[in-house]
Amino acid sequence: MSNLSLGGLATGMDTASIIDQLVALERRPIYNYQNEISELEQTKGAWRDINTRLDNLESKISDLKLSSTYTSRTTSTSDSEIATATASNSAIEGSYDIVVKQTAKAQRILGTKMSDDSVALNTLTGLGSLPAESEIMVNGEVILVSNTDTLNDLVTKINNSDTGVKASNVDNHLVLESKETGIDNEIGLIDANSLLENLGVITAGDNDKTIQSNNLKVTNANTALGFSGSFQIDLMESDGTVSSTGEITVGETATLNDIKSQIDGIANMSATVVDEGNGYFSLQVNSSVIDSSVIISNTGSDNKLLKDLSFGNRAYANQYQVASDAIIEVNGITDITSSTNSFSDVVEGVTFNINSNTAIDSTATISVSKDKDKTVSTVQSFVDQYNSLMSFIDKKTSYDSDTKTASILQGDGTIMRLEMRLRELVTNKVNSNSDYTTLSSVGISIDRHGVMSLDSNVLKEALDVAPDDVKNLFKAESDVEGYDGMATRIDSYVDQLLQLNTGLIPRRLDFYDDRIEGLNEDIEDVERRVEMVRKRYTAQFTAMEKAISKMQQQQNWMMSQLQSLSGGNTSSSLS
Repeated sequence: MSNLSLGGLATGMDTASIIDQLVALERRPIYNYQNEISELEQTKGAWRDINTRLDNLESKISDLKLSSTYTSRTTSTSDSEIATATASNSAIEGSYDIVVKQTAKAQRILGTKMSDDSVALNTLTGLGSLPAESEIMVNGEVILVSNTDTLNDLVTKINNSDTGVKASNVDNHLVLESKETGIDNEIGLIDANSLLENLGVITAGDNDKTIQSNNLKVTNANTALGFSGSFQIDLMESDGTVSSTGEITVGETATLNDIKSQIDGIANMSATVVDEGNGYFSLQVNSSVIDSSVIISNTGSDNKLLKDLSFGNRAYANQYQVASDAIIEVNGITDITSSTNSFSDVVEGVTFNINSNTAIDSTATISVSKDKDKTVSTVQSFVDQYNSLMSFIDKKTSYDSDTKTASILQGDGTIMRLEMRLRELVTNKVNSNSDYTTLSSVGISIDRHGVMSLDSNVLKEALDVAPDDVKNLFKAESDVEGYDGMATRIDSYVDQLLQLNTGLIPRRLDFYDDRIEGLNEDIEDVERRVEMVRKRYTAQFTAMEKAISKMQQQQNWMMSQLQSLSGGNTSSSLS
C-alpha cells in the first residue's frame, strides 16, 4: 500500500496535476534534445540531397568522358519501308544507294491435309501400316515418333528438338519452316520409315536412296571440317532387312573427300562431292540397290556430328516458300548476298537492313553522319544537373531578410566552399593549346545568378570545326594529352566528395548519425531519471496525504469526545 496515491482526498489538492507539472520541469532537457535532433535531421536531409545531386552530376560527367559521346554516328534513310541502317563509331561518313534485288526468306514446306489431327497416326487414312516407332531426322536431329502419336504430338516433338525448324499444324497440314532465313538454312529431312512421305512432306521414289548434306557447304573438298564424331549408315531393303552397314569416323582434320572414301568402302554404297556452285561443295550419299533406303543415324546420344553435317534430302513435295538469300546492290556494286536481310560486311562499321517485304528493284539512300545530337544531348544533361545542384545549394543556404528566416545550411562554411570550388572548375580554362579552352567557347555560359545554359548551335559548329578539340576540352587526361579536361577535373573532385568512408559527404552524414544517436541515448537517460523523480514525488505526496488524513481522523475523534463530554454535563445539572 506504500505506492498508493490518495489523489488529494485528504487535502483537496490535485496532486496528480502537481506531479505532472513538477515532472515536466525535469523533462525540459528532453525537449531541447528533441529540437536539436530535428534540426540535425533537417541538416542531414539537406546534405543527403546534395549527395544525390552530386552523384547524378558525376553520372553526367562520366558520359562526357566517353569517346563515344563525340564519335558516335547516326544514319538516315530516304525510305524506311525499304532499307534502314545502323552505324558504329568507326563508320566513315558517306551516302549509299541501295537497290534491293532479292530478300532473304525462310523455307516453308507444306504437307498434305490429314483427316484428323487428334487421332493416332496409325489410324489415319492414307498413312498405311506404320511401324510401332518411326525415325525421322530433321537437320541431323533424330526424332522418334510412335504410331500412337497424333499430328499435334509430332508437331510438339519437332518443336521440342534442337532442329532449327519450327513445326505447326495448319488446318491439319504439317508445316515445317526454317527458323533462320537463307539458302544455307534449308531443311534437311531423312525419312527412315516413310512417315514424312505419307504425310506429304517429301515425295516418294528414289529420294531415300540419295541423301545430301544440304546445309553443310565448304569452299574446298579437301578443307578440314573442324569437327569430329561418328555416325552409322545402313542400307535397308524394301522388306525392312539391312543388307549392309558401316560406321563412319570423322576426325578434326577430316575433309569431305575423307568421308567420301569411307562411305565408298561400304557395300552397295557410294558418296559424291557435289559442286554447289559459287565455290561451295557438299556431300551426297547414294545407294545402288533398287527399292532400298539409306538410313543415317547417330552412334551416341551426345554425338552432334550429324547435326554438323546436316544430312537431308531435297525431294520436298510442296515448298510453300523457297529459301532464298538477300541480294542488294550498293553504289553500283552488284550481287552482294546475305543469308539474312541484314548486311554487316559491306561497309566498315555500317549494317544495312532491308525490309523482308520490299519489292524487287526498290531503292533507298542511306546516309551516315556524325551524331552531333548525341553530343548536344549529353552536354545538355550535364548543364541541367549542374543547375539542379547549384539551385538546391542556393536554396538551402539562403536567408529571408523579410521574415528573418535562415535556411538550414545558411552560414555553413563547408557547403559554401563546395559551391565555390564547383564554379571554379567549370569556369577555369583547360591547359590546351587549341582555340577551345573554356566552356564558353563551345556555347556554355553562366549568367550573373550562376545559372548555366547551352547554345547548341555553337556546340554543333565547334564539333564541325574541331571535334577532337571539343572532345579534349571535356575528357582530356593529363597522362595522355598532358592536361585534364573540365569533365575530368570535376569527376576527380566529386569523387573525393562522395567516396565511401573517406569522402567529405559520407563522413559528414556519419557525423550527423552519430550525434543523433548520442542525443537519443541522452533522452533515454533523462527519461529514466524523470521516471525516478515521478516515483519520488508520488511517494512524497502519498505520504503527505496519509499523514493529513490521519490527523483529520484524530481531530474528528477529539471533537466527538468533546461533544460527548459537553452533552453529559448538561444532563446532570437538569436532574
